[in-house]
Amino acid sequence: MKDVLIRSVFGALFLMVVFTPFVYDVQNNGNLMNLVFYLFTMLGTHELFEMSKKSSFKNNLKLPALLFVTALFMPLLIQTAAKFYPGLLNPVLQFLSDRLFILYILWAILILAIIVMSYWIFKKEKIDFVFKNTFLFNFFYPVLPMWILAFTFTLTDSDSKVILLVVLLPIYLNDTLAYVFGRLFGKTPLIPSVSPKKTREGFIGGMIGAALVMLTILYFTGPFDLKHALAIVGVSVLASILATLGDLFESKLKRSIDIKDSGNILPGHGGILDRIDAMLFVAPVLYVLLLLIS
Repeated sequence: MKDVLIRSVFGALFLMVVFTPFVYDVQNNGNLMNLVFYLFTMLGTHELFEMSKKSSFKNNLKLPALLFVTALFMPLLIQTAAKFYPGLLNPVLQFLSDRLFILYILWAILILAIIVMSYWIFKKEKIDFVFKNTFLFNFFYPVLPMWILAFTFTLTDSDSKVILLVVLLPIYLNDTLAYVFGRLFGKTPLIPSVSPKKTREGFIGGMIGAALVMLTILYFTGPFDLKHALAIVGVSVLASILATLGDLFESKLKRSIDIKDSGNILPGHGGILDRIDAMLFVAPVLYVLLLLIS
């Protein structure tokens, strides 16, 4: 009971950290979420290099990796500050916003990287080979997903920023409902060699449950018609599948170096990578996709 309480409290605090600046940004057309994305990326980079110490490969590039993350996010952080100090100039962001094809190329590269990482989940062998070059791997996981998410969020207006909520909600709904259905009805392991506690029943329950909750939210917030209902179900199902793959990949990575958690910054949850593993596979992919088709 104590463990469940600790997990619930810190889970709620985590969601507050994510959604409080999000609400501000939607209401004020700001970009405070960039601070959250930057913090998560820095902590994720730190955890990944600490994880590499458990492998048989030596990596001494954590400081350059952290500096690279800071340099990559700096234009976005300047744009965030410009809300409060309008005199700030940001020619880098202007250059990128005028050349959106760069974003789409990186987005396509990310999708390919996610496909490759998803394939690695089902390999019988360990995947600790990624730590041969932790700096390079870190670029694809978690830097590129978080940067694409932050860059896209920065370029959109308040109405488009709301779309991110449609992407994030199914992730947390799926996680919670998969856990509940797994505890109540779980009998058949999903992929026992990777994550023995995950069950097919939990996966199906989380996916269907997330879609039904999102449909209910749509019904009360509108517009509710066949087109929007099918769209929200499609997004929810795809988010649940990608979220599960993201969670399984993180489990595979940790199992390859025989550790339980990526870190210990969040009692009851582990590290930041343990909390954002699903987001890394879902949020940047679906957010950009929905913006493209909306």
